[in-house]
Order: sequence, then C-alpha cells, then structure tokens
Amino acid sequence: MFKQNRLHPVSIIYVILKRLREFIFPFIGIIVLGGKPTEWGLYTILGASFLLLIILISGFLSWNFFTFYVMGNELRIEYGVFIKKKRYIPFERIQSIDFTEGIFHRPFSLVKVKIETAGGAEAEGELTAISKKVAQELKRYIIQKKNEQIETDEIIEEVEPAQQEIYRISSKKLVVLASTSGGVGVIISAIFAFISQFDDLIPYKEIYKHVQQVITSGVALVSIVVFVLFVLLWVLSWFITILKYANFTLSKTKDDLIITRGLIEKKQITIPLKRIQAIKITEAMLRQPFQLVSVSVISAGGSFDDIEASDVVAVPLLKKKELPLLLKEMVPEYEWNEELHSPPKRSIWRYIIKNSWIALPVIIAMIYFFHEWGALSLLLLLVLPLWGYWNYRSAGYRISGKQLTLSFRQFNKTTFLMRRNRIQALYYTEGWWQRKGELASVQGVVLSGAGGATGVVTDLTKEDVEKVYEWYSLS
Repeated sequence: MFKQNRLHPVSIIYVILKRLREFIFPFIGIIVLGGKPTEWGLYTILGASFLLLIILISGFLSWNFFTFYVMGNELRIEYGVFIKKKRYIPFERIQSIDFTEGIFHRPFSLVKVKIETAGGAEAEGELTAISKKVAQELKRYIIQKKNEQIETDEIIEEVEPAQQEIYRISSKKLVVLASTSGGVGVIISAIFAFISQFDDLIPYKEIYKHVQQVITSGVALVSIVVFVLFVLLWVLSWFITILKYANFTLSKTKDDLIITRGLIEKKQITIPLKRIQAIKITEAMLRQPFQLVSVSVISAGGSFDDIEASDVVAVPLLKKKELPLLLKEMVPEYEWNEELHSPPKRSIWRYIIKNSWIALPVIIAMIYFFHEWGALSLLLLLVLPLWGYWNYRSAGYRISGKQLTLSFRQFNKTTFLMRRNRIQALYYTEGWWQRKGELASVQGVVLSGAGGATGVVTDLTKEDVEKVYEWYSLS
C-alpha cells in the first residue's frame, strides 16, 4: 500500500531550523566577541557564511536521503547522508501515533507524525512532513493490521473507530485558563536559562552596581518598572496559553484517548488506555478559590527530553464538582473522593518548620545587600508559616478498593489517583525526628517516561502508613 516515499520538501525547513538552534549560541558568541560589525574581520564573516552554507546543504541532503515505506507488518525508515541507517518498526510494538500540524504544515495540508513504541524511552520514529491524507491512511492501516481486521484497502476506508467527545474547552474557559495559568514563572525561568548560557560574557559586577544605584534613587521607580515588566510577562504568558490550548478537545475510542489542541500549531495526541498509569488532579493556587482543577494523564512512554509525552493535560480546566462524571466517562476504573485521611495535628509544626527555615538565609542575604529595604523580607516569617499550614491542610491519603489516592502541595495542590497494579514501587520512610512523634511518610511511584511519576505524603501517623503498605502488599 505504501511505496518508498520521501518527506515533503517542507521538512528541509525544519532540519535547517533545528541546525540553526544548535548553532545559535556560537553565532551569538561570534557577534558578541567579534565587536562591532565594522570591526569584523574577513575570516569571521567568511566563517559564519560557510557555516550557514553547510547548514543549508545538510538540510537538503537529510531530506534527500530520508525515505519511509511499509513492508509486510513493519514501518521502515531509512536515513543518513554518509552512514545509511535503517529503522524497522513492527506494527505490534507501536503504541501511539501522534500528529502535529505546525505553521509551515498548514498551507500544504501536511502534518508531522510521531510514532511511539512499547517500552520506548523516546519516539521510535518521526516523519517531519507528510501529507495529512497519507498520515491518516498510514495510521488506519497500522491500527487495522495490528488488530488483523483487514485485508484490503477498501475495508480500511470503511472501518473507522467511533469517537465519543468527552470535553471541549469553551471560549470563556479558555480565557480563564490563560488568565490563571501562572506561566509568568515559566517565562522568567526560560529567560534566566537563556542568560546563563552567557555567564562569561555578562558583566555582573557592573550590572549589580547599576541596580544598587537605581534602588537607592527611588523605590517608587523600581516598583513601577517591576510592575510593568510583570504585566508584560503576564500578557505574553496569556497569549502563549491561548495559542496552545485553543480548540482543545478530548475524545475517546474503544482503546484510546485522543487529544487535539492548538491555534497556530495544531497537535493531536493519542494515548492508549492500557498505557495509562495514573491520573493527576492539579489545583493551581489562583484557581483553587474558584474550585477549578486540571486533569492530567500519566502514561508509560516519552523521555526526559519530552515530558509532555508521559504527562499529558487531558482536561485543562474543569469545575471540581464535575470531576466524578468526567472520570466515569474518561477512565471509569478511577474515582474521585475528597474525603481523605489527613496527617495528625502533631505534625502541623513539622510542616510549618519545613516550609519556614529557608526564610532565615534569605532574610540575612536581603538585609546584607539591600539594607533597610531588605528588612521587608521579614514578612517571610509571617507568610511561610502560613504556607506550611496550608501544605498541611492539603495533605492526605485514601484507600478505596484497588485505588490509592495521595494528595500533597508543593506550589499547587496535586492529587494522584493510582491503581494498585500500576504502582511500580511504594516507599515507607521514617526519619529520626519522625520516629519521636510516631510519624512516617509514604511515597508511590508509577511508570512515566524514562523515569517515574511520584506522589508523596509526609508526616502521616505510622499506623496510617503501615495500613497503606499492607494494602499494597496484597497485590
């Protein structure tokens, strides 16, 4: 059915962009260290031009030598310019086939196809640009061959898994989601990560002197600048979230959950039901007062570089009271119940101390560097104990039949729903200070990506942790 094919020429653009990302820091280094453009030497310009030419040629050659085809019950991919590599993927090992429709794909009705296999730590195969029609035919063909239900192309066209739409995000929910996403922190982290690449080039001492001068010249000015920057980052975060989660839908077939989302880059993710390891309920700090949650699916697969493949947002925004019905439709073997066994009252002080001790070095550093204004950091002695108490109120566990529920808070409140047969390891830990108070901690680990996803509740009674351990030992 599928003869030997090349990718669409658009894939050349993706290869070139990938190569440019790899060389972006050397390019910036050349610009920074090379001085002004008028001072650049001939060799510097020629070197940069030659490097750019190599990238363009490698993009074309990578496309020219990349082919894929179906042979028997295998998808075969052959690639490599100087060293020919062959990758054969048996249909029975394929667990999911995901589509991504990027900005360069849409004008030509193309998609990127990502193929994951059982036990794979990363995608087994990736077709960066093929026609949408061919991608859908390939997916149907593989599914039908796996189930040994077809013999001819005509049957392929007739058989289509029935999809039941479970969730669709509304415009109102999308706006609320973007407004409470907390993406500002992610953007700030990304900025610092980018800046850290140039530690040797940035004059930190000079910057620190200027910052001190600005702070001493006027707190009002600093406050206005910080506020404006925060608003700009919030607006940027808002637009990023809108672009990512627009047109979000969750559908279910007999064997899979299918997620589609995206405005500019349209993405389709397929999660086999049999690969689901746990359900994660997240209550973001800004959403918790409004009883809003998000639901994620922890699945076996993905890699350290592709966390999204193993921790997938299945429902980005939902009223908490709607959770039981959603789970019943999505994964009926899981249930939601807010009645948890909480840590004992004698562990309150442990939660407060654990979350407050970090205030001391921070306060000392702030007062040392910023003097009188640094004394404002003393407010941490009020805020962090309250934060510790909030963490205590969020912690708890529940055993319900073959399901273990673990609830805890780091920044957001997180609740893991774990089936006993999916738990890879259960840890019972008891520290020296815990022993004195007859306390212990429980930690459950499920398979996720190349590592694992973990739920942990600290400072429960020793009796409660032993009860959880005995429940797990019955499996």
